[in-house]
Amino acid sequence: MKSIEITNEAARKYKDGYPKLDTKDFIAPYQGNNGELLRLVARNQFVAYAYLAKQRNSDGWILTVEEKNIDEEFFRKLFTMAQIKRANFYYAEETNVFRFFNGVGDGLGGLTIDYYAGYYVFTFDNQGLYQHRETLYRAFDAAVKDYKGIYEKLQFNVQKNALKNRHVKGDKAPEILTVVQNNVKYLVYLNTELNNFALDKRELLADLKEKYAAEKIVFSGFSRNGAVGASAMLGGAFKTVNIDLTAKANERLQKQFLANGIDPEKQEIRTMDVQGYLDYAFNHHIEFDVTFIDPPVFVRSKKRTFNLSKDYPDLIKAALKATKKTGLLILTANTASLSLKKLKAQLNDVFTQNGSSFEIIKTYHSPRDFATLKEYRQSDYFKALVLQIKR
Repeated sequence: MKSIEITNEAARKYKDGYPKLDTKDFIAPYQGNNGELLRLVARNQFVAYAYLAKQRNSDGWILTVEEKNIDEEFFRKLFTMAQIKRANFYYAEETNVFRFFNGVGDGLGGLTIDYYAGYYVFTFDNQGLYQHRETLYRAFDAAVKDYKGIYEKLQFNVQKNALKNRHVKGDKAPEILTVVQNNVKYLVYLNTELNNFALDKRELLADLKEKYAAEKIVFSGFSRNGAVGASAMLGGAFKTVNIDLTAKANERLQKQFLANGIDPEKQEIRTMDVQGYLDYAFNHHIEFDVTFIDPPVFVRSKKRTFNLSKDYPDLIKAALKATKKTGLLILTANTASLSLKKLKAQLNDVFTQNGSSFEIIKTYHSPRDFATLKEYRQSDYFKALVLQIKR
């Protein structure tokens, strides 16, 4: 293993818990290879072990600031601790999907593992860590004895799309696997789909079902797999309006409704631009009791390109106009680039321009299975607000 001399300032940063490797901290330039393990030193004193991974926003990740072997046993201990922290989830009757391992929050940047009713899905964010996949799978075998099967997803570029999602070992999942979250059924496609559904909204969706939806007309913008619509209807909503850009998402949404005993013919399901529909609703005096906006970080439609960091205020403005005077506005943001402070500032501007005000009913962050690292605020990327509109 190569020793790399780093600056004293970098040594303090890594010792204090910052997990992202930056090759600018190296005293002498060193390119290295993807996946290469490095021993970082300052003035010939050990600082940390790290691995190189050339990706969009980092050069790799710190593995540990303790001088120990980086081997199968090292990773086994990480997986064992992750399982212990989430022991209660295995016995939950209302939910059998959760985040088993959450990157730097569980001690290994570049890897997340999701649990789907006995099947584990490894998501590799970079090619560097992927070089160590066999060691990771052996370590997982030693830590977790009773899995049904393992799948992997690759978030970095590969030559063939077929390689981005594959079954690794154990049993194969059914083509359509039915799981439950908050006693709502979801259909997932582990054999064919890169993305199934977001697990980080579990607590928000539970409250939508139990507290906010009863006898309401609920709008779901960027409805994807129908999590919002299904949760709302099972929570006693009068009707849901579900808008997504893709016909495929809406086909899946209809199947999701049927799986939960909901007649999709009695719901409004449209394939179109979300902001365009909200403008249409306002112009035709259509109003919603609850407006739930769950936008992606970036999306392009025929009419417009949406970038969450800069275009969210216009979308919020359209949502506000289509919501009843005393209705609820529920907003999510799934990126560290838009802080809660900045989101609240955007809300203040939008509501002031509209001549309205709001009360924050509840603020949501990453749920407890999404372990975070306080020294790396980007690890707590999920945020959501439930607003009571006042006009």
